[in-house]
Amino acid sequence: MEFATKCVHAIGAADATGSITPAIYLSSTFAHPRLGEFTGFAYTRESNPTRARLETLIATLEGGVDALAFSSGMAAVDAVMNLFSPGDHIITGNDLYGGSFRLFRNLNAKNGVEFSTVHTSKLDEIKAAIKLNTKAIFLETPTNPTMEISDLRAISQNHHHPSNGWFD
Repeated sequence: MEFATKCVHAIGAADATGSITPAIYLSSTFAHPRLGEFTGFAYTRESNPTRARLETLIATLEGGVDALAFSSGMAAVDAVMNLFSPGDHIITGNDLYGGSFRLFRNLNAKNGVEFSTVHTSKLDEIKAAIKLNTKAIFLETPTNPTMEISDLRAISQNHHHPSNGWFD
């Protein structure tokens, strides 16, 4: 399916009204048909039909299995950081949004996650920073404010974890 076709059809069929343009649900809470029956939506902070359609569309356009939408970039960063455990090591770019650095330093490092900071536009610096406990490389490209570009394909193809046997 072509990209433009996915943009139109990935959001699903027309709703109960017949509208082909999805409604935007501003409701904070959703009623249940009766006790013990669930429509799939209860409270907007937990689930919302508008956000669910957006997530489905993004996953389809990106060729992914699923997607998550957040109300802010820092909410997304915090959710990703909760995937890690004490003792894990993460390589970060040296030119990230300041809020990311503060989250890493003031919360994640305090809770036992280890960080190394490198120029992610320099593959040799990434390679030198990889350790046995490295779980991720966290970067922005282009960076802000210096607009450095990191080659995501080269990073993902050439800098694997040493314990995988792929490390060169």
